[in-house]
Amino acid sequence: MQHTRFSSLLRLALASILLLSLGAIATVQAQDHDHGDDDPAAESAMEERGAGFFAIGTQFTDLGPLNSRLTDAGYPTFASEMVSFGGGGYGVVANRLMLGGEGHGLITADGSFQGRNVSVGGGYGLFTLGYLFRPTPKLRVYPQAGLGGGGLRLEIESPGDANEFDDILDNPNRSASIGRASLLVSLGGGLEYQFGDPDTDGGIRLGLRAGYMISALNSDWQLDENALGGGPDATMQGPFVRLILGGFGSDDEEDD
Repeated sequence: MQHTRFSSLLRLALASILLLSLGAIATVQAQDHDHGDDDPAAESAMEERGAGFFAIGTQFTDLGPLNSRLTDAGYPTFASEMVSFGGGGYGVVANRLMLGGEGHGLITADGSFQGRNVSVGGGYGLFTLGYLFRPTPKLRVYPQAGLGGGGLRLEIESPGDANEFDDILDNPNRSASIGRASLLVSLGGGLEYQFGDPDTDGGIRLGLRAGYMISALNSDWQLDENALGGGPDATMQGPFVRLILGGFGSDDEEDD
């Protein structure tokens, strides 16, 4: 029951992180619009803008304990290097502090066992905090930390499609989906290069992020809301690297 409550609290925390992240970005954008062009201090505060982005890359995970249990049961194993995809956004406070949020899904190639499709995946969301440096007018470099949560999931599908209602009655235990939740801490950094003229109304940034994901707390594996004892200690802990493509607004308001 303790681990079940932990999972429920984690889901609530993830929703709160998402709302907090969106609120932080909206607050920064609102502050930009509230300042007038006649205020020099406002123009300075508006120099750095936030951005939204898509991301794709590789997330290394610790699937060794899970693969060992799958091998013992005759099931296929899975690569620890999973494809990550997702996106997010951030706002910039005082030209330096980056506040934002992001979410990523994790997938790897499926396997099969006795006619059943078997897959492993996951996902997580983070509230992020970074500190911005600009070595050149078009280049951003920043260390970044993140706090959030997510989970791994093992899916074992039915050994065939159900075509009739009676097929379900004859074999009600047709598939299983089990997972475990984790509290996650991300440490790393990134760089972004801006294409186009910095004085234009908007443009794109191409960037690279890398770091290490720490799995701080983990629940038991669960089937629905039922905790499963004796599960393998597999987590999303490991290094990551991803390519990001983002859009941004202009650094200054329209010139008169």
